[in-house]
Amino acid sequence: MHQLPRTGRLHPFTVLVLAAAVVAITTAAGRWWLHTAVLAGCLLLAARAKRAGKLVRLGAVILVPAWGSHLLIHGLIDTGGGHVLAAAGPLRITTEGLVTAGQLGLRTGVLVVAGLLCSMLIDRHDLVAAVDLSSAPPQAGYLLAATLSLLPRLAQRQRAIGQAQALRGIPLAAGPRGWWRSVRLRSVPLVLSSVQDAADRSAYLAARGFPAKGAHTRLREVPDSPAQCWVRRVALGAMVLGPVALLAPTWVGQG
Repeated sequence: MHQLPRTGRLHPFTVLVLAAAVVAITTAAGRWWLHTAVLAGCLLLAARAKRAGKLVRLGAVILVPAWGSHLLIHGLIDTGGGHVLAAAGPLRITTEGLVTAGQLGLRTGVLVVAGLLCSMLIDRHDLVAAVDLSSAPPQAGYLLAATLSLLPRLAQRQRAIGQAQALRGIPLAAGPRGWWRSVRLRSVPLVLSSVQDAADRSAYLAARGFPAKGAHTRLREVPDSPAQCWVRRVALGAMVLGPVALLAPTWVGQG
């Protein structure tokens, strides 16, 4: 059986809180070298978990359009910068615009890469169990599990539908017209199977507390320790106080 990469024996909340603290402090600091160091650290952690290639691919899919928009809006058509590097018609490349585009790109990169890394390192079953074991309502655990498993399940199901239709000999034309016909032919069985799946899984709603009927026995244990609880408290404090400490001098200066 394929095993997901584990973050040692870390609690899922520990990983999430640490990632949130790093993103908050890095964004508030606004230093390019700090953003670069965080991105490099994420790549090292992904490489250790043998997920570096997947992190790079998924990150590129999300970040390339975002970076392109930053470059277009701030780097190529900037109207406020004074140091003009090149100008041609509506295009106006300035030093200030390129710096702004780079800063926003690095901030977006840290947020996206850190989030993707958490999704790769945390076992979603441990995360759902951690929510169940916490003081959160039991409905939250079910909704979280459904959200985390929805997209992979739909992707797997639509591939199975496409393979079944191919075995039946359904012809598909090339180009946009063929793509649209493929989507149309797969959408109906995909929706019907999803509705049937929701009906079959309705019993789990009661098991997760729809409505709640007392305590439930949980068979999955999530690793935790007093040290991790202390780390989470420190990280939460740093996530709140760190940006305040970094931004307070600028607020005082503006005042």
